Amino acid sequence: MQTLSAQEARQISLASLGVTRGLETIDQVIETLNLIQIDSVNVFARAHLMPAFTRIGNYDLAEFERLAFGAGAKPSYLEYWAHCQALIPERDWKLFEFRRNEYLNKPSIQEILKPGNKTAQWVFGELRQNGAMTISEFEHDLNKRGGSWWGWSEVKVILERLVFAGVVVSAGRHNFQRKYSLNPSFGESSGLTKDQQIQTLLVQAATSLGVATEADLADYYRLTRPTARPHLKQLVEQGALEIVEVDSWKDLAFIAPGLLSKPQPDGTDQRPLKLVNPFDPIMWNRERTKRLFDFDYLIEIYTPEAKRKYGYYTLGLLYGDRLIGRVDLKHERKGRQLIVQSLWHENLAAAELEEITPWLQQELELSMNWVGAETLIPPTKGNWPLMAGLS
Repeated sequence: MQTLSAQEARQISLASLGVTRGLETIDQVIETLNLIQIDSVNVFARAHLMPAFTRIGNYDLAEFERLAFGAGAKPSYLEYWAHCQALIPERDWKLFEFRRNEYLNKPSIQEILKPGNKTAQWVFGELRQNGAMTISEFEHDLNKRGGSWWGWSEVKVILERLVFAGVVVSAGRHNFQRKYSLNPSFGESSGLTKDQQIQTLLVQAATSLGVATEADLADYYRLTRPTARPHLKQLVEQGALEIVEVDSWKDLAFIAPGLLSKPQPDGTDQRPLKLVNPFDPIMWNRERTKRLFDFDYLIEIYTPEAKRKYGYYTLGLLYGDRLIGRVDLKHERKGRQLIVQSLWHENLAAAELEEITPWLQQELELSMNWVGAETLIPPTKGNWPLMAGLS
């Protein structure tokens, strides 16, 4: 069994996640990650927009809108509860048949599908008559926000449960509102067994993460560890995965064959510092982030403002193979400003700050151009002053 240093594990993981591989297109990003988590927080840029920016830089947001949500046409990617709500390649829809079947058999779904459920039957009728619809297009007394399920209306709850079960699918989005549509392929079999689906997902998770524990791999597609464990054992026996040790990791790790011999980055990255969203697989598993980067991260959206340490929605700052700080950005769209609300480094020495600050400034200016802001406002909070050269 091969033993990796912590740095080797980081470098393999970052290369596998496409950070140091010279990706050039949005398609390449989703092919590398296999999924992109969707989130609605829009203080800087929505979470699903960020993984491509981290990897390829200033890309066309309209192109992402077209690929992900259709922009008036059929989306290139599909939405499903893969990690959380996520974009996935169309080819992977069949790999979640087992999950859709599990939802379909839940009493709450079966209750919706009963012929006597008048509200659900009305929803089906609207979709059959009108085709794809956003929630605001359903005109019904029960389509009013309530107190449960994030304040969803009864109609919204029905639609989302049917999405989980695959009876209804997302046909793209308009102004970030999901467009619901009846699934014309509902009931068709993928031809894959549940075991085949789960094992394919685990191999994909390993290919994306590079070096990963059982817990890491299970988390990628929201499997339980008891579910993943026998499949990982079988995949190792088949040669689809290998086991390695990583210095300072308590648990053994898994790696896809061939990743150990892949060349490391050559050190010529033109963006050595990159912004990382907390819902990027680089950082979404907080325990893995601590283990891989020795970086503690807590999202403070739900923390009262007076108790926040770093900011409302801080992004990680990845420099080479280290997470060396965090920044809280706000895109003030009306004033076309990108406001650096706070900026923090992780106990960097003065010489490192001097070395890294120009790269940080370059990345912030790139971010400003990407979101369409015109002015970058320096931070007023944090331990990393950034003044000179900001326009």
